[in-house]
Amino acid sequence: MGSCCGCNAVLTPEIKEVISQSAFIPVATLSGDGQPHLIVVGKVKEIRGNNTLVLGVYKMEKTRRNLAETGIMQVAAVSGKQGYRFIGQARAEGDEIIFTVEKVAALL
Repeated sequence: MGSCCGCNAVLTPEIKEVISQSAFIPVATLSGDGQPHLIVVGKVKEIRGNNTLVLGVYKMEKTRRNLAETGIMQVAAVSGKQGYRFIGQARAEGDEIIFTVEKVAALL
């Protein structure tokens, strides 16, 4: 799996399929003082290229604040017996969170 920022093929077709079939997407962010914040969102709104996930934003004040402070985010996607954790950087832009995946780890 891709493990560096410069990898262009982090999200393979198989991984994209798991993301699109996930019923819910857990999202964890980290505050500037090191406090984790976990929420669950619905589907990923869009997959851009091979390393970017777009999530729709509904309120998410603490998530937005954490992203402004650290930009650190992890996302998980599970479908059937396949699951992945995505680690990377994110930012809020209007009504979307743009998440750039830097590393992928299999969960199941």
